[in-house]
Amino acid sequence: MAAHLFTAAAFCFLLADYSHAAGGAACGPPNIVFIMADDLGPGWVDLDGSNPTINTPNLERLARSGMVFNRAYAAASVCSPTRAACITGMSPARLHLTTHIPGVAGRRHRPPKGGRVDAESINHLPQELPSYARELSDLGYATAFMGKWHLAGEGSAQSANGIVDSRHHPEHFGFDVNLAGCALGQPKSWFSPYRNGALSNGIVGEYLTDRLGTEAAEFIRSEHESPFHLTLWFYSVHTPIKAPKELVAKNHGDAYLAMIESMDSAVGQVLTALESVGVLENTLVVFYSDNGGDVPTAWLAEKKGSLLEGGLRVPMVASWPLVISPGAQSEEPVSSMDFFPTFVHAAGGTPTNPERLEGASLLPLFKGAGSLDRDALFWHYPHNRGGVAYDMGSAVISDGWKFYQGYGLTKDALFNLSTDPLERTNLMAEAPARAERMRALLNQWLATSDARMPPPAE
Repeated sequence: MAAHLFTAAAFCFLLADYSHAAGGAACGPPNIVFIMADDLGPGWVDLDGSNPTINTPNLERLARSGMVFNRAYAAASVCSPTRAACITGMSPARLHLTTHIPGVAGRRHRPPKGGRVDAESINHLPQELPSYARELSDLGYATAFMGKWHLAGEGSAQSANGIVDSRHHPEHFGFDVNLAGCALGQPKSWFSPYRNGALSNGIVGEYLTDRLGTEAAEFIRSEHESPFHLTLWFYSVHTPIKAPKELVAKNHGDAYLAMIESMDSAVGQVLTALESVGVLENTLVVFYSDNGGDVPTAWLAEKKGSLLEGGLRVPMVASWPLVISPGAQSEEPVSSMDFFPTFVHAAGGTPTNPERLEGASLLPLFKGAGSLDRDALFWHYPHNRGGVAYDMGSAVISDGWKFYQGYGLTKDALFNLSTDPLERTNLMAEAPARAERMRALLNQWLATSDARMPPPAE
């Protein structure tokens, strides 16, 4: 075990000021479980039991035991950049990975007439970048990745089994175990045989989400005697929308709701496994999504691919019973880059290259702080998505306002999110001084990030 791993006594001291910490509860480095859905908007989970249409009782249980983040954001409006930001703690702009890695080699979104072509974006996650899994491994954690990776090269749709270049798979980023993580952005099959080169087939007809839940529970039971970390990134609820027939029937023929219920059941397998081996109290469990929903959330503008709130806002819950007060709520904006420092600090470590990280540790919020010491969150999506408003641009949120800077045919915009959560009223003309301050803040960030820009329109 690494020499700089915190001792149990040190962790007891660290947690001593948490007033609700259970007396006599086992102290020591927490286990860390990071669960992520794919394309799930915040309107499609029921965290308080108020929506009988959506069957997510295990996520509701997680919310009751921990903290719901009401202003959680993804680092990008599409999947690959957010996943890269989570792993590295670096923004998509700085990574130069700003759009989803295409499943069909060479595919690019065509600009509308008079618009600009996409900026360049890399097609895999380079090994030399930071990884929270490496840091946790160095701290003595057993580590596992299960599910959708989508950071390992383009052209997966043309491959036989989703393997494009295995050098870019999770096992090269600090994960001891990799199940199902390859170049695929969506399953070749939701049912076994899976045609996934990083996952063995189960019995014919086995459902992928069920399989991932079972494998996650087995990993927990096998590794619970020492600190472990599990990254469990479901392929659900990405298209194609398919679920077991009996679950679709239970959800009145709605396959989308059935997929959500299946994912929730897999979360339940994780919680049951943690409870059965006696480590639930000292396990940090995070549930999150990689971008806004492909199926929109009714109370947000737009969906996946847009820099409006519906493309960026995601559901998020964090539970750590030994530390986080049950039933807590946070209104602080948080983003994907925050997970790297959070996990490493929770494990008792210090990131090896903190100057490369762009997120903030969420531990103060877990402890009860109302805010973090930062002024803004930023996004850069210099790409034509098509089918949504407010793509091809960059954005900044600060003090409850959002400024959008367009690079295509969409004009710049300023929204007051506090009074206009659906972003219906562009206030550029009404608040020009604020718009220019936010533009300057955004462009300074883009410059320091060495962000790649789309070439000028021809």
